[in-house]
Order: sequence, then structure tokens, then C-alpha cells
Amino acid sequence: MIIKDVAQDFTIYVFSQDVNLGVDLKLSLKNKNYQVELFSNHDELLNQFALNPAHVVILEIASLIIPVHDMFERLLKISNEVRILIISPSANLNDLLGYQDYNLYGAFSKSDENVSRYVSNACDLITESIYRLYQNEHLLDLYQNQKKEFETAQVTLEKERASTSVRPYQIRISEYKSCQSKEELLDIFYEQTSHQSWVYLKYIPTIETFISVSHHQVLEKWIEGLSYKVPASHKNFIEQIFQGILPEAFERYLLQKFNVKQIKFIPLIIKNEIEGLMISTQDITADSAEDFSLMSLVYTNLVYESQPKYMDVEDQLTGFYNQLFYKRVLEKEIDRSKRTILPISVVKISIDKFIEMEAALGKSVVDDIIKKVATLIKQTSRLPDYICRTSDNEFTLLLVNCGRKGAVIRSERLRDAIHKENYIAAGIRVSISQGISEYPTLAADGAALDASAFKALHFISAKGGDKICLSKAQTEHHPDFTVSE
Repeated sequence: MIIKDVAQDFTIYVFSQDVNLGVDLKLSLKNKNYQVELFSNHDELLNQFALNPAHVVILEIASLIIPVHDMFERLLKISNEVRILIISPSANLNDLLGYQDYNLYGAFSKSDENVSRYVSNACDLITESIYRLYQNEHLLDLYQNQKKEFETAQVTLEKERASTSVRPYQIRISEYKSCQSKEELLDIFYEQTSHQSWVYLKYIPTIETFISVSHHQVLEKWIEGLSYKVPASHKNFIEQIFQGILPEAFERYLLQKFNVKQIKFIPLIIKNEIEGLMISTQDITADSAEDFSLMSLVYTNLVYESQPKYMDVEDQLTGFYNQLFYKRVLEKEIDRSKRTILPISVVKISIDKFIEMEAALGKSVVDDIIKKVATLIKQTSRLPDYICRTSDNEFTLLLVNCGRKGAVIRSERLRDAIHKENYIAAGIRVSISQGISEYPTLAADGAALDASAFKALHFISAKGGDKICLSKAQTEHHPDFTVSE
């Protein structure tokens, strides 16, 4: 997600009697589209907070005339969902660690020349976390409503079956509901509309391409090589499909491919996103359209039921994907790499001297360091990259369409960013070790790709860390395809 697109939905209050600091913070946050108010009197802040609680409150404690814990308690008494950030003299930072149970999400040194930027970045992380939480709550509501609809339909169906006559509509919905997969659903739909020719084009948003995955009563030569990538220059492509319009270039491609005079389609829409298109060379009858509606209703329910729960695939501390998700996606991306003849790289990352750091500083401080490292990983990543936290001290990056040379460049960029960053614990120097491997040049499959990157990481960590290690291929290894240097 791009936080600037939703920042206007979040309110941030800044409290400081330091005019320069307060104005810098306000401008920095305003530039990101946040709703920001600046206060120099704590009573005015509390009064406004009581009328309109903010999502984030930034407190410069040197400007407070009441004890810090009193201010925390007054804010939390009004809203226990507020997130609080502190700006403090460096000498007082360690004293603030005990306030984490009071919704303290970060403490920053006022003497740091980049304090406004660090606080602004912390606001981005907080608001993104809140936004994701709202999204998942909304998804749960949608799923529960959908489930209620199906439970009601099931009760009605049982009543109809108990009666002397059964309506055809109920028979059809019952057959769709018996399906265990999307593929079964499509097969039933083809049987229900056997008089119609169909081609189902699945939309892959990551590569903005429609790909043929299923068909009924069409020539095999129509299906061979059938795919269409949305032109980068066509900004309203998906919007036109939502409006029931097949974009001209897409229609022309299908007409030429099928050698027919007309193309009709029905979009399959899930969660306000295009899932795919059901294409026909015939006029779509009212009965077929009705069956498509029944099928899409059950299809939507399958999508919701297969949706992994929030905590199933996400690391709670960083918001990255977890080990479970990484294992699921690795083999899928290897398969796609084989189809597209494009390389895929894995980068394993660990924080140097992690155990010693945790023993000396405590878990809460180390968690802050992990979150800051996670922020830098995200800032130096591409949109298609999978970023995972696969153990307490291991991040794993799955870089699609990226060879080993690109992975090394990406890793050097991260290593440099880690060196330049300022960390909460004063006087602590943080560095990382990175192990890299690539399919197909250095590894034969997903398991070997993960294992070789892991081996490279631990080899370089044992050498003192703060370096990058590129794995070597086994002597008997023969790549599935050649990657251009």
C-alpha cells in the first residue's frame, strides 16, 4: 500500500513549545497528507483530544508542565487506542522504556538533527498498521455476512427438498455449493450452460495479464498461447471492464485470435477486484447470465474461506510475511520461474551479534531495532518482492524476476542504509549479514534455493558479519535454463 493515499484519513496531534521543532513536524506530516494540529498548551491538547481523539499523539516531554505518566493516563482515559510517540533529551530515553504498556510506540532524541524525519516515518508505520487492522476487520465482516447468506440459503434448500417439488434454481445452487475448488465450480458452470461456448481468462494483477485457464466447446487453436498483457499506456483498462466495456485493443486481439465477428463477456469480480473474464463468441442468454451469478456467489465464498487469517501469514512484530507464507509461496514462484524462463533469488538476512545485543539491552530495545531494520528492508525493496521474517533473527527476501547480480546490488543498498541509520539505543552500532542464492544458476529447486542462501548467510556470519556472501552451485548442478549475465 502507499500510505500517502490514505494518510488524509488519519489525525495526528503534535505537542511542543519549541516552535522550530513543532513547525518542522507539522510540515513534514502535512506533506504526507496527514491531518495535523500543533499545540503548545497541554490543556488545549487534552480538550481537543476529548472532542476529536487523534490516531497518533507526538509529545515533546521537555514542554510538559505535568508528569509524563499523568499525561499518558489522561490521553488513554479518553481513548485507549491512541498511539503515542515521544521526543526527549537523549539522557532520558532509557527512562521511557517502561511506558510501552501505555501505548508508547517510539521515543526519539530531540538533539538528533533528523528527528522530524524519524518521527514522520514512525507515524507511517503506525498508520499502516492501523489501516491493515481496519482492512482485516472489514474482510471479516464481509465473510461473516456472506456466511450468513449461505446458511440462510441452506435452510431454504433443506425445506424445499422436504417438499414435493424442488425448484430448478435450488438444484443449481446446491450443485455449485457441493464444489470443493474453483476448477470444479467452472466445470459445473460449463455443464449448466452446455449450449454456450466459453473461455475463462484469469487476471494476474502482479503482471497485469489475462491468461486462459479453462474453456468449454471452443477450438484448441484458440487457446494455444492465449494471454493478454494490459498496456502500460492504457490507464482506464480495468475501469472500462468494470463498466461492462471490453477495451478496443483487447477485443481486437480476441477477434483476430478466434477469427470471429463478435466477443461477449461477463466479469468475475471478487472484493471489488477483477478476478477474471468469462468470454463467449455467442450472445450470452439470460439463463447463462443467471447461472454465472450463482457460480460467482459460491466462487466468492470459496475465496473468503481460503483467505488465510491475518495472523496465519503475518509476522506480528514487523508486519512482514512469516515462515508459513514463505514456504507456501516459494514453490509457486519457482514454478512460475520455470514457465517464464526468468530467474528468482533468495536473500537471507540476520542482525549481527543478535544474542549478545538482546542479553545486554533487553527484548524491548532489540524489538525496536528489528522494526527499524524491517523499515529499511521495506524502503529498499521493490513492489513485487516478498519480504518475510522467517525466524527471530532472520529475514528472507524472495526476489522474483531477479538474478544473483541484481540481488547483490539490492543487498549492498540495504547494507549501506543500515550503516547510515540512527538507532534508539544510543551508542549501538547495528550491522547485518546477508546470504544470497539464485534459481536456476545456483540451485535446482525451491528447497535447494532456500538451503543454499541459509548456508551462505551462516558462513559469512561466522566470519564476523557485516558482509554479503553469494552461494556457489554444486559441481553436479545443471541449470534448468540459462540466465543472461
